[in-house]
Amino acid sequence: MKKKKLFVYRDNTTYLHHTLTIDPATDDVSFKSHSHNMVEVYYFLRGNARFVVEGNIFTLERGNILVMASGQTHHLLLEPSTAYERMALLIDTSAVPTEFDLLSEPVYNGTNLFELNKREQIWFEESFSLITKAATDTQKNLILSFSSMVFSLLSTKLKHTTNINIVDNTIKKTINFINKNLSNELSLEIIANALYCSRVTLNRKFREIMGCTVWEYVIRRRIYSARQQLFLGDAITDVYQKSGFNDYSTFFRAYKKIIGVSPSEDFKKSQN
Repeated sequence: MKKKKLFVYRDNTTYLHHTLTIDPATDDVSFKSHSHNMVEVYYFLRGNARFVVEGNIFTLERGNILVMASGQTHHLLLEPSTAYERMALLIDTSAVPTEFDLLSEPVYNGTNLFELNKREQIWFEESFSLITKAATDTQKNLILSFSSMVFSLLSTKLKHTTNINIVDNTIKKTINFINKNLSNELSLEIIANALYCSRVTLNRKFREIMGCTVWEYVIRRRIYSARQQLFLGDAITDVYQKSGFNDYSTFFRAYKKIIGVSPSEDFKKSQN
């Protein structure tokens, strides 16, 4: 596999890149199931790829934009024989423009894919190109302005965008059940019984589509739920219980593993 970064910009709240992968390897860690502490705008240029977001699977065509909210689990299903090219913009939740507010709820509810017409594709790609050629000290502001315009554009498309390509109704029911019961007692057995299916079948099917086990997904969703509550001002001692953790040490270890820093460090960072 040969991966070429055609452009990269990164600072403490923003990551913008244009990447081409020749002969992509399906076991590349960046294609596996993951989630971010950021809002991601993903623009597909070429390849033979499908993108899975929270159980929805989208077949990609040039000019498609996928938007993933903070904490949404996603991964790539890729044909390794075809070159794969994309642009992506990731913005920390503390720096996301207010224009995202109109998109937030629909995106969390599964409206992740947006189709751009030819004129909009040209605008997106030329705007991206202008950022890459700009002076370094102006790129940050250009990126934030660009993201505001992208979110405004996508919000106008909400009425004409539908939830498409639901892969498996069992997976959707599993995700909905987990999200509605994050603060309650959960286990693979409880979830499987609620959906009237075997634990083995559910876990296998979930892993095939979501790229992680049911329990890994539960922990990840609980951590991102706790993180949202923490940023809204709830006390850490209350947050972990509301998110379904029985003790603070388990919550602390899971938080640091998934987010990368402790809850208190993460909160301080968000305030700064």
